[in-house]
Amino acid sequence: MSVIFPGNYVANLNAYREQGVVALPGVEFYRGVGALVLNPDNDSVTNAGTLAAGTYDLQILSPDLRQDDKPRKDKPFVIPAGSVVYRTAVSAPGVKAEASGKTIVVKPTGSGGFPTAPTFAAGSDSFYAANGATSTLDEILGGTAVGSDTQVQVTTNGSNTAVTNPSVGADRNAPSVILVEVCYYRAAPAPSADDVSIPYAVEAGQGY
Repeated sequence: MSVIFPGNYVANLNAYREQGVVALPGVEFYRGVGALVLNPDNDSVTNAGTLAAGTYDLQILSPDLRQDDKPRKDKPFVIPAGSVVYRTAVSAPGVKAEASGKTIVVKPTGSGGFPTAPTFAAGSDSFYAANGATSTLDEILGGTAVGSDTQVQVTTNGSNTAVTNPSVGADRNAPSVILVEVCYYRAAPAPSADDVSIPYAVEAGQGY
């Protein structure tokens, strides 16, 4: 866990390090980005680059890009208990649906605690829009906290395949991934002794 403060906030928050920012006094804000990778070469879960309709857990990917000499230490994409989720977003670069109108929807395990998820539908060419889809921000300070640690998932109502849209100028099968952003906040810890100037103790006989 790593919390930064105004003045030091110069880059995207690091989801893998669970990095948050104190943007308002007493409140820590976090931005988690999880992924479901469709790998056409080596991925038993996605069946050689094709993802069947269903519900899938997302992971926060390790910054280590190598896959050949050691296991990748990806993390489950879990929102901690007591967090208030105020935004979700989804995109799918390099992913093609089996037909236009097929959808990807963000959902938590359990019920409640998330704003209304956007329905991300494939276009007429069966590819998903490059700018993705986002929820509204009407729950930014009025949402309900999740009651327990919550795994972030996506549900698809059709199969998806690792295929890059030819309109982006590439004819290859990677990168192909479903990406989900979840923005949430939670209360900062109570103050500690480091937050005030506590005077030194004075012993009998000390002083002039």
